[in-house]
Amino acid sequence: MNLQIANAIFGYIKTLYDTNKKLISICGIDVCYHNIGDDEKLVLDIIQNIPRLVPYSFSVKKDLLFFKDTDGLLEYSNEIAYLRDNYDKILANHTETLKKIKRIRNKYEHKLHDIQYQSSGSGTHNLFNIEFKVENYNVTIYAGELIKLLKDINILFAKIVQDISIYAYQNDKTNYLYYQCITRFDFTDFNEIYESNLLRKIGKIMNKY
Repeated sequence: MNLQIANAIFGYIKTLYDTNKKLISICGIDVCYHNIGDDEKLVLDIIQNIPRLVPYSFSVKKDLLFFKDTDGLLEYSNEIAYLRDNYDKILANHTETLKKIKRIRNKYEHKLHDIQYQSSGSGTHNLFNIEFKVENYNVTIYAGELIKLLKDINILFAKIVQDISIYAYQNDKTNYLYYQCITRFDFTDFNEIYESNLLRKIGKIMNKY
């Protein structure tokens, strides 16, 4: 860990924090009784953020996910020894989810009107799912797959935050508001919420009455 990485990390941390909050929020929505436009926007916001946190590329022609060493935090792979290994595991463990996310995000960025809402669902024992039509594909996003993906990203960023906390302590920066802001939260706390039977209730509380 060094000063350059510590200064660069804030945007990623804020993005991950906001993404977790949005996912928890939509887990409390009953899509049968809620304004679907709101649900759709939340899911699309999450989809927009994932490739910012996991800087992968997708070759549609080869049906292949891959990393470019200069994208996102991968620029600091030499300084953060575990970074590439953790990203490789995320890519391997969530391949199909990440492909779906890229299909939707790539089209959403360039032709908003080509992303068409098709249907959605949820139930007493099931969290949300939402289906989009992307060109000739129907792509369904499930709450469960997003939760599994975010949990692994949270574990990675919890390590990074811990490293920053150690760096701040070793360099007498613990009194700086910037470092206090970065290190005040453990992202694995979100994972405890995802694993809790209270997830749906917490999500419901986070939404407007």
